[in-house]
Amino acid sequence: MNSAKMLKKLDKVLLFALFLGLVFCIYGINWGWVEEWNPDQMGFKELFQAGKLPFNPESFQKPPFHTYFVYFLSVLPFELIGNTLHISADDINPAKLLWSRMLTVFLFLGSIILVYQICKRFFGVFPARLVTIIFATSAGFISFSHFLTTEIPVMFWMLLSFYFAQNILLSGKLSDYVIAGFCTGIATATKYNGLAIGMGIVVAHVLSFTSISLRQWKKLLFDKKLIISLSMVVIGFLVCNPFALLDYSTFWEHFWYNYIVTPVYGGIAEGNSFGEFVVAIQEIIGLPSWLVFLLGLLFCFYSLAVDKEKPLEHKGILLLFSVFLLYYFKFGSFPRMETRFVMPIVPFGLIISGVFWNKIKVNRRLMIGLLLVILSYNLICSFYVGKRFTEDPRMVAQEWVKTNIEKGISIESSAYSPQFSKIPGVILTEQIMPDISGRKKKFSRLFKDNPWIMARLQWSTHIRWEKEDREEDTQWYTLERLKDRKPDYIAVNSRYYKRFIVRLKNDYPSLYKFFSDLLEENYPYHIVFDQESPKVPGWIYPKTIDFLQNRMVIFAKNDLTYN
Repeated sequence: MNSAKMLKKLDKVLLFALFLGLVFCIYGINWGWVEEWNPDQMGFKELFQAGKLPFNPESFQKPPFHTYFVYFLSVLPFELIGNTLHISADDINPAKLLWSRMLTVFLFLGSIILVYQICKRFFGVFPARLVTIIFATSAGFISFSHFLTTEIPVMFWMLLSFYFAQNILLSGKLSDYVIAGFCTGIATATKYNGLAIGMGIVVAHVLSFTSISLRQWKKLLFDKKLIISLSMVVIGFLVCNPFALLDYSTFWEHFWYNYIVTPVYGGIAEGNSFGEFVVAIQEIIGLPSWLVFLLGLLFCFYSLAVDKEKPLEHKGILLLFSVFLLYYFKFGSFPRMETRFVMPIVPFGLIISGVFWNKIKVNRRLMIGLLLVILSYNLICSFYVGKRFTEDPRMVAQEWVKTNIEKGISIESSAYSPQFSKIPGVILTEQIMPDISGRKKKFSRLFKDNPWIMARLQWSTHIRWEKEDREEDTQWYTLERLKDRKPDYIAVNSRYYKRFIVRLKNDYPSLYKFFSDLLEENYPYHIVFDQESPKVPGWIYPKTIDFLQNRMVIFAKNDLTYN
């Protein structure tokens, strides 16, 4: 079949959804210009360290597959191009960052196709079209497509695994078992919460049987194809994260440490977030779609109870519910809830809402009116996502430094500030301020009765997020030490200094004083650049985009002659 015929067969609504998704993902994709400002990013993590085998990651608190993915498809090719054409690393960084983000965009576009196919096979073409175009324009997904984090990638691999789990239900070929298991392993090696999609394999296998007697359960659960599929989960994980085996002791220690501390990063050690989990879905798909999602759940129960002649729809509901509910109960049990924890499972909730769209399609006015409200709202909010990225004051600060700071000047930069020395054409001496996270003190309080965690907080060279919190680093933040260093410029970002002025002022009084006095110009430095992210309208979603809203301030030494 030639390409023209293939394009003719493609659903026009799917193509339109892909187009809209691509346009919104590209708007603001140059955020950071030469670097990724999301500290949770995995795309550019270090894979080559002294004393370690190549490709052994620095830490296993997050699995490394997306780092490998970006390295081999972006970092390495651009390094080869740079070496061949004698282009400096600084000059090639903008193109490398842009292409790395495009890889994430491609995974999002692949997710759009998978959502369409999964929904279509369970509930039909009509709801598949509506669900897909809503998914493609949901502003929460668009915002994460601008990052090199693992939320979009793990979502793609989970959907791909579920697609083949759906094949297990529909046809039951051995190849579907193998691929579903392997993709679950990839999802887990991308982000550990991806393992939850493995539930789909087991449930699809059980649902593939029309009837099961008590005698058959043992045979069913020990079926050869199921065992092979679950074995492929382990194989897929180790293929994509080989040092989990080659450096097993480090992997297990880091994994277990992360498993214990992640739920309490926010400082709350008890309780759950089941309500916050449901609310977080609204941050990803918006209020109108969120209401449809809730109605979709109710219509699913109605379908299971009343529509006796829809066995495939019922099996689809049960399969989708099994994955969604497992994920919900596992991560909703955390005392701490972040929107990024919820995001990978939300497409499955949107697919479930296909039942709702099928039920109301007979009421054409209601269906069209509701769809217009959702799409209009989504389009406006998705446009605002790109706008917010382009208006980040750090982008303006990069241009200001390039234009106003002379060559050879010195600057000190805080965490969350741009690294100005990476900007092509900017030649200066840059020192990065010691990063004090405050987590070591927080965890010392939360885990004072846990000797295993306490030992690792003391032996912090292997715990990347806590190793910066050294006592000698806090002493760096004094007027006396600043006068010794006497940088020409100081660049600080509110995402860093506000933690000491607001949350940690009692834990770190010296840092509170340092930044308070600096911002009030009590030190021999004055403000030459000060810009804050524009306020977001209250009706826009997502209300918060990770690590985006900030204030950027640059100080110049009082006796400095500058343009």
